[in-house]
Amino acid sequence: MPFEIAVVVSKYNTEITSRMLESVLKTLKNAEGIQTGTVVWVPGAFEIPAAAKMIATRQPQPDAIVCLGAIIQGKTDQNAYIANSCTIALQQIQIETGVPISYGIISADTLATAWERTEGPLDRGREAALAAIEMAQLKRKYGRQEHKDLKITPESLSKSFSHS
Repeated sequence: MPFEIAVVVSKYNTEITSRMLESVLKTLKNAEGIQTGTVVWVPGAFEIPAAAKMIATRQPQPDAIVCLGAIIQGKTDQNAYIANSCTIALQQIQIETGVPISYGIISADTLATAWERTEGPLDRGREAALAAIEMAQLKRKYGRQEHKDLKITPESLSKSFSHS
C-alpha cells in the first residue's frame, strides 16, 4: 500500500512557496511507494496549522503532511510571533493526531535568503519531503492510529520504570 503524503502551502510569498512545492512534488514523485495526497493552499503561514489539523483528523489519515511557508522579517516582530506559533501548533498537532508533520517553513531575514533556501543543498522543500517520507515509514512501522486513550501521568510513568 503506497504512502499518502499531503501538503499544506502558504499563498503568502508565493514566489518562494510555489518553488518549494515544485521541489516537494518532484521529490515525492521520484520516491518509490509514495502517493501525493491532498495539496491545500492557505492564505498565509498563520493558517497552516489549522489546515494541517483538518487534514490530520480526517479519515483515512494521511501517512504524513508537509507544511510549506515563507516568513520574511519585516519592520516589526510579527514574523517571529507567526513562526513561533506555527512551530508550536504543528508540533502539538502531530503529537495529538499521530500524523507526522514535516516542517518546511522558511523564516528568513530577506526574500533573497529565503530564495536561496529553495535550491541546491539548501532546498528546504526537498528536505521537508524527505523528512515526511522517513516519518511516514516510521509511523507505519511503529505508530498507532488512535491516541485518544493514551494518557501519560506521573503514576503511569512510575509504573513503566519500576523494576518490580
